[in-house]
Amino acid sequence: MKKNLLILFGIFLLTIVIFTYFYYNYTKLTKLAKQYNQEYENYTKEAILGSDLMTLINKATNQNEKNQVQKDEKKHYLENEKNSIKIEVKFLESDKIYPMEAISYLGSEAFIKNYNSMQFICTKKEYHKNTNYIKYMLFEQI
Repeated sequence: MKKNLLILFGIFLLTIVIFTYFYYNYTKLTKLAKQYNQEYENYTKEAILGSDLMTLINKATNQNEKNQVQKDEKKHYLENEKNSIKIEVKFLESDKIYPMEAISYLGSEAFIKNYNSMQFICTKKEYHKNTNYIKYMLFEQI
């Protein structure tokens, strides 16, 4: 009888330890995602200047490089379902949407020279399903 009770107590204790471990990991990952997203969501609360948008594009490019996100034949970052981030920009003078790689390729100095004082607003953002990290942002010139 004592042996069965000890086995049941051991199973109960093991269940509590496993539950606590998974709950701890879940809260840790949620906190990390919130911190990661906060860096980008600060730019979505109100209109930002072109210089701030260029800063955000540089930050996203650095993050993709750090996370070793793969590129396609056009040298655009591919979504990896985990931690890639893509920023696109729509200008008033064109209906075309430009990826951040095209803007970086033309040069940050040229972008800042032409759009430094222009305002942009984030009209769309998406998150990775698996990690809840931000994966896509669309900025439109206003």
